[in-house]
Amino acid sequence: MTTRTRPALALPRYTSEFRREAARLANAARGIPPAEPVPTCPGWTLADLVRHVRQGHDWATTILTRRSTEFLPPSDLSDAPEDGRSWTERVAELGARGAAGDLADPGRRARFLAEGAHRLAEALDGVGTDVPLWAPHGRQNKEFWLRWALYETAVHRADVALAAGLPFEMDTDVALDCVDFCLSAFGEPAARPFLSPRFAEVPRGGETLSFRSSRAAPGGPGAWLITCAAEGVRVGRDAPAGDPAHATVIATPSDLLLVVKGRLRPRSPRMTVLGDRALLDFWLSHAVS
Repeated sequence: MTTRTRPALALPRYTSEFRREAARLANAARGIPPAEPVPTCPGWTLADLVRHVRQGHDWATTILTRRSTEFLPPSDLSDAPEDGRSWTERVAELGARGAAGDLADPGRRARFLAEGAHRLAEALDGVGTDVPLWAPHGRQNKEFWLRWALYETAVHRADVALAAGLPFEMDTDVALDCVDFCLSAFGEPAARPFLSPRFAEVPRGGETLSFRSSRAAPGGPGAWLITCAAEGVRVGRDAPAGDPAHATVIATPSDLLLVVKGRLRPRSPRMTVLGDRALLDFWLSHAVS
Protein backbone atom coordinates (compact mmCIF):
# COMPACT_ATOMS: atom_id res chain seq x y z
CA MET A 1 0.00 0.00 0.00
CA THR A 2 0.99 3.62 -0.51
CA THR A 3 0.84 6.11 2.34
CA ARG A 4 -1.34 8.89 0.97
CA THR A 5 -0.19 12.46 1.42
CA ARG A 6 -1.66 15.73 0.34
CA PRO A 7 -0.35 17.17 -2.94
CA ALA A 8 3.04 18.80 -2.52
CA LEU A 9 2.13 21.89 -4.55
CA ALA A 10 -0.46 24.52 -3.64
CA LEU A 11 -3.65 23.61 -5.51
CA PRO A 12 -3.81 26.81 -7.62
CA ARG A 13 -0.28 26.14 -8.81
CA TYR A 14 -1.29 22.86 -10.41
CA THR A 15 -3.56 24.70 -12.81
CA SER A 16 -0.94 27.30 -13.65
CA GLU A 17 1.74 24.65 -14.20
CA PHE A 18 -0.70 22.60 -16.29
CA ARG A 19 -1.39 25.62 -18.49
CA ARG A 20 2.35 26.16 -18.82
CA GLU A 21 3.02 22.56 -19.82
CA ALA A 22 0.11 22.56 -22.27
CA ALA A 23 1.45 25.71 -23.94
CA ARG A 24 4.92 24.18 -24.19
CA LEU A 25 3.47 21.02 -25.69
CA ALA A 26 1.40 22.93 -28.24
CA ASN A 27 4.40 25.00 -29.25
CA ALA A 28 6.69 21.97 -29.58
CA ALA A 29 4.08 20.13 -31.67
CA ARG A 30 4.16 22.91 -34.26
CA GLY A 31 7.64 21.94 -35.41
CA ILE A 32 7.12 18.22 -36.13
CA PRO A 33 5.23 16.85 -39.16
CA PRO A 34 2.07 14.95 -38.15
CA ALA A 35 3.27 11.69 -39.72
CA GLU A 36 6.60 11.78 -37.84
CA PRO A 37 7.06 8.78 -35.51
CA VAL A 38 7.31 9.43 -31.77
CA PRO A 39 10.08 7.05 -30.58
CA THR A 40 8.99 7.05 -26.93
CA CYS A 41 5.46 5.98 -27.95
CA PRO A 42 6.18 3.03 -30.26
CA GLY A 43 3.77 2.80 -33.16
CA TRP A 44 2.49 6.36 -32.75
CA THR A 45 2.95 9.37 -34.97
CA LEU A 46 2.83 12.95 -33.75
CA ALA A 47 -0.79 13.16 -34.92
CA ASP A 48 -1.64 10.09 -32.82
CA LEU A 49 -0.08 11.68 -29.75
CA VAL A 50 -1.81 15.02 -30.30
CA ARG A 51 -5.19 13.31 -30.59
CA HIS A 52 -4.46 11.19 -27.51
CA VAL A 53 -3.65 14.25 -25.40
CA ARG A 54 -6.79 16.06 -26.54
CA GLN A 55 -8.91 12.95 -25.88
CA GLY A 56 -7.50 12.71 -22.36
CA HIS A 57 -8.13 16.37 -21.64
CA ASP A 58 -11.70 16.10 -22.97
CA TRP A 59 -12.32 12.98 -20.86
CA ALA A 60 -11.22 14.71 -17.66
CA THR A 61 -13.24 17.81 -18.56
CA THR A 62 -16.38 15.70 -18.94
CA ILE A 63 -15.91 14.08 -15.52
CA LEU A 64 -15.33 17.46 -13.88
CA THR A 65 -18.16 19.35 -15.57
CA ARG A 66 -20.67 16.57 -14.95
CA ARG A 67 -19.48 16.23 -11.35
CA SER A 68 -19.46 12.51 -12.00
CA THR A 69 -18.96 10.19 -9.04
CA GLU A 70 -18.91 7.15 -11.32
CA PHE A 71 -16.49 6.04 -14.00
CA LEU A 72 -17.18 7.56 -17.40
CA PRO A 73 -15.17 6.13 -20.30
CA PRO A 74 -13.76 8.46 -22.93
CA SER A 75 -16.46 9.22 -25.48
CA ASP A 76 -14.67 7.23 -28.17
CA LEU A 77 -14.80 4.15 -25.94
CA SER A 78 -18.33 4.55 -24.60
CA ASP A 79 -19.89 2.36 -27.28
CA ALA A 80 -16.94 0.01 -27.76
CA PRO A 81 -17.57 -3.63 -26.82
CA GLU A 82 -15.68 -5.25 -23.98
CA ASP A 83 -13.22 -7.42 -25.86
CA GLY A 84 -10.87 -8.57 -23.12
CA ARG A 85 -8.25 -5.90 -23.71
CA SER A 86 -6.94 -3.84 -20.81
CA TRP A 87 -7.73 -0.17 -20.26
CA THR A 88 -4.24 0.86 -21.37
CA GLU A 89 -4.48 -1.20 -24.56
CA ARG A 90 -7.85 0.26 -25.46
CA VAL A 91 -6.83 3.85 -24.74
CA ALA A 92 -3.59 3.46 -26.68
CA GLU A 93 -5.63 2.65 -29.77
CA LEU A 94 -7.69 5.83 -29.57
CA GLY A 95 -4.91 8.15 -30.66
CA ALA A 96 -4.54 6.31 -33.96
CA ARG A 97 -8.19 6.84 -34.93
CA GLY A 98 -8.93 9.46 -37.55
CA ALA A 99 -6.99 10.83 -40.47
CA ALA A 100 -3.73 12.69 -39.94
CA GLY A 101 -4.67 15.30 -42.53
CA ASP A 102 -6.84 17.27 -40.11
CA LEU A 103 -3.72 18.06 -38.08
CA ALA A 104 -1.38 18.77 -40.98
CA ASP A 105 -1.35 22.51 -40.37
CA PRO A 106 1.01 23.48 -37.51
CA GLY A 107 -1.29 26.22 -36.30
CA ARG A 108 -4.25 23.84 -36.30
CA ARG A 109 -2.31 21.31 -34.19
CA ALA A 110 -1.38 23.97 -31.66
CA ARG A 111 -4.94 25.33 -31.45
CA PHE A 112 -6.38 21.82 -31.14
CA LEU A 113 -4.19 21.16 -28.10
CA ALA A 114 -4.62 24.63 -26.61
CA GLU A 115 -8.42 24.53 -26.85
CA GLY A 116 -8.66 21.21 -25.01
CA ALA A 117 -6.21 22.31 -22.32
CA HIS A 118 -8.05 25.59 -21.79
CA ARG A 119 -11.37 23.80 -21.34
CA LEU A 120 -9.82 21.43 -18.82
CA ALA A 121 -8.16 24.25 -16.88
CA GLU A 122 -11.50 26.09 -16.71
CA ALA A 123 -13.21 22.91 -15.49
CA LEU A 124 -10.56 22.40 -12.81
CA ASP A 125 -10.94 25.98 -11.60
CA GLY A 126 -14.71 25.62 -11.56
CA VAL A 127 -14.88 22.73 -9.07
CA GLY A 128 -14.24 23.00 -5.35
CA THR A 129 -12.25 20.44 -3.41
CA ASP A 130 -15.37 19.62 -1.40
CA VAL A 131 -17.13 18.26 -4.51
CA PRO A 132 -16.87 14.44 -4.73
CA LEU A 133 -15.61 13.17 -8.07
CA TRP A 134 -14.72 9.77 -9.44
CA ALA A 135 -10.99 9.18 -9.81
CA PRO A 136 -9.05 6.04 -10.76
CA HIS A 137 -7.35 6.03 -7.36
CA GLY A 138 -6.40 8.31 -4.50
CA ARG A 139 -8.63 11.12 -3.32
CA GLN A 140 -12.02 11.12 -4.98
CA ASN A 141 -12.11 14.84 -5.72
CA LYS A 142 -10.41 17.32 -7.99
CA GLU A 143 -7.02 16.89 -6.27
CA PHE A 144 -6.45 13.76 -8.34
CA TRP A 145 -7.37 15.52 -11.58
CA LEU A 146 -5.16 18.53 -10.87
CA ARG A 147 -2.16 16.25 -10.48
CA TRP A 148 -3.17 14.01 -13.39
CA ALA A 149 -3.57 16.94 -15.81
CA LEU A 150 -0.09 18.27 -15.02
CA TYR A 151 1.56 14.85 -15.04
CA GLU A 152 -0.09 13.57 -18.23
CA THR A 153 0.65 16.74 -20.15
CA ALA A 154 4.25 16.97 -18.95
CA VAL A 155 5.02 13.37 -19.94
CA HIS A 156 3.65 13.90 -23.43
CA ARG A 157 5.47 17.21 -23.72
CA ALA A 158 8.59 15.17 -23.01
CA ASP A 159 7.62 12.74 -25.81
CA VAL A 160 7.47 15.60 -28.30
CA ALA A 161 10.64 17.24 -26.99
CA LEU A 162 12.59 14.00 -27.24
CA ALA A 163 11.26 13.36 -30.75
CA ALA A 164 12.40 16.83 -31.79
CA GLY A 165 15.77 16.56 -30.07
CA LEU A 166 14.87 19.31 -27.62
CA PRO A 167 15.80 19.39 -23.91
CA PHE A 168 13.18 18.49 -21.33
CA GLU A 169 13.35 20.26 -18.00
CA MET A 170 10.85 21.04 -15.25
CA ASP A 171 11.10 22.89 -11.97
CA THR A 172 12.39 20.57 -9.25
CA ASP A 173 9.25 20.52 -7.10
CA VAL A 174 6.95 20.09 -10.09
CA ALA A 175 8.97 17.23 -11.57
CA LEU A 176 9.13 15.44 -8.21
CA ASP A 177 5.39 15.77 -7.72
CA CYS A 178 4.93 14.13 -11.12
CA VAL A 179 7.31 11.33 -10.10
CA ASP A 180 5.32 10.83 -6.90
CA PHE A 181 2.03 10.76 -8.81
CA CYS A 182 3.43 8.08 -11.13
CA LEU A 183 5.04 5.84 -8.52
CA SER A 184 2.26 6.08 -5.94
CA ALA A 185 -0.18 4.43 -8.35
CA PHE A 186 1.78 1.18 -8.19
CA GLY A 187 0.87 0.82 -4.52
CA GLU A 188 -2.84 1.56 -5.02
CA PRO A 189 -4.96 -1.57 -5.61
CA ALA A 190 -7.69 0.61 -7.17
CA ALA A 191 -5.24 1.72 -9.85
CA ARG A 192 -4.49 -1.78 -11.15
CA PRO A 193 -7.02 -1.76 -14.01
CA PHE A 194 -5.37 1.41 -15.34
CA LEU A 195 -1.78 0.11 -15.25
CA SER A 196 0.09 -1.87 -17.86
CA PRO A 197 -1.38 -5.35 -18.35
CA ARG A 198 2.16 -6.65 -17.78
CA PHE A 199 2.19 -5.26 -14.24
CA ALA A 200 0.83 -8.62 -13.02
CA GLU A 201 4.17 -10.19 -14.03
CA VAL A 202 6.43 -8.10 -11.77
CA PRO A 203 8.15 -10.22 -9.10
CA ARG A 204 6.58 -10.78 -5.69
CA GLY A 205 9.55 -12.11 -3.72
CA GLY A 206 10.35 -9.04 -1.64
CA GLU A 207 12.51 -7.35 -4.29
CA THR A 208 13.07 -3.64 -3.71
CA LEU A 209 13.69 -0.75 -6.08
CA SER A 210 14.74 2.72 -5.02
CA PHE A 211 14.17 5.84 -7.15
CA ARG A 212 16.00 8.85 -5.77
CA SER A 213 16.26 12.45 -6.87
CA SER A 214 19.65 14.11 -6.89
CA ARG A 215 17.93 17.35 -5.86
CA ALA A 216 15.38 17.83 -3.09
CA ALA A 217 12.34 20.06 -2.96
CA PRO A 218 10.92 21.42 0.32
CA GLY A 219 7.58 19.97 1.30
CA GLY A 220 7.60 16.95 -0.97
CA PRO A 221 9.23 13.52 -1.27
CA GLY A 222 12.50 13.06 -3.10
CA ALA A 223 13.03 9.30 -2.76
CA TRP A 224 10.75 6.31 -3.21
CA LEU A 225 11.18 2.67 -2.21
CA ILE A 226 9.10 0.08 -4.05
CA THR A 227 8.77 -3.30 -2.37
CA CYS A 228 7.48 -6.18 -4.48
CA ALA A 229 5.91 -8.09 -1.60
CA ALA A 230 3.91 -11.30 -1.88
CA GLU A 231 0.75 -9.54 -0.67
CA GLY A 232 1.18 -6.69 -3.16
CA VAL A 233 3.45 -3.88 -4.24
CA ARG A 234 4.17 -1.26 -1.59
CA VAL A 235 5.45 2.25 -2.23
CA GLY A 236 7.22 4.15 0.52
CA ARG A 237 8.30 7.78 0.42
CA ASP A 238 11.51 9.38 1.66
CA ALA A 239 13.31 6.20 2.69
CA PRO A 240 16.70 7.07 4.24
CA ALA A 241 19.57 7.10 1.77
CA GLY A 242 21.34 4.35 3.69
CA ASP A 243 18.48 1.88 3.27
CA PRO A 244 19.66 -0.79 0.83
CA ALA A 245 17.59 -1.73 -2.21
CA HIS A 246 18.15 -4.44 -4.77
CA ALA A 247 18.23 -1.77 -7.50
CA THR A 248 18.63 1.99 -7.19
CA VAL A 249 18.38 4.87 -9.68
CA ILE A 250 19.62 8.36 -8.81
CA ALA A 251 18.89 11.14 -11.29
CA THR A 252 17.85 14.75 -11.60
CA PRO A 253 14.12 15.35 -11.02
CA SER A 254 13.30 15.73 -14.73
CA ASP A 255 15.37 12.71 -15.74
CA LEU A 256 13.85 10.68 -12.90
CA LEU A 257 10.37 11.39 -14.27
CA LEU A 258 11.49 10.18 -17.69
CA VAL A 259 12.91 7.00 -16.13
CA VAL A 260 9.88 6.07 -14.01
CA LYS A 261 7.61 6.72 -16.99
CA GLY A 262 9.72 4.59 -19.33
CA ARG A 263 10.82 7.45 -21.56
CA LEU A 264 14.48 7.20 -20.71
CA ARG A 265 16.41 4.05 -19.96
CA PRO A 266 18.71 4.59 -16.99
CA ARG A 267 21.96 4.20 -18.92
CA SER A 268 22.84 7.86 -19.30
CA PRO A 269 26.03 9.14 -17.66
CA ARG A 270 23.81 11.82 -16.11
CA MET A 271 22.41 9.27 -13.66
CA THR A 272 23.64 6.57 -11.31
CA VAL A 273 22.37 2.99 -11.25
CA LEU A 274 23.31 0.70 -8.36
CA GLY A 275 22.57 -2.96 -7.80
CA ASP A 276 20.55 -5.35 -9.91
CA ARG A 277 20.11 -3.77 -13.33
CA ALA A 278 18.22 -6.81 -14.64
CA LEU A 279 15.57 -6.30 -11.95
CA LEU A 280 15.34 -2.61 -12.80
CA ASP A 281 14.99 -3.33 -16.52
CA PHE A 282 12.31 -5.95 -15.83
CA TRP A 283 10.33 -3.53 -13.66
CA LEU A 284 10.53 -0.73 -16.24
CA SER A 285 9.42 -3.02 -19.07
CA HIS A 286 6.53 -4.56 -17.12
CA ALA A 287 5.21 -1.92 -14.74
CA VAL A 288 5.35 1.12 -17.01
CA SER A 289 2.76 1.72 -19.72
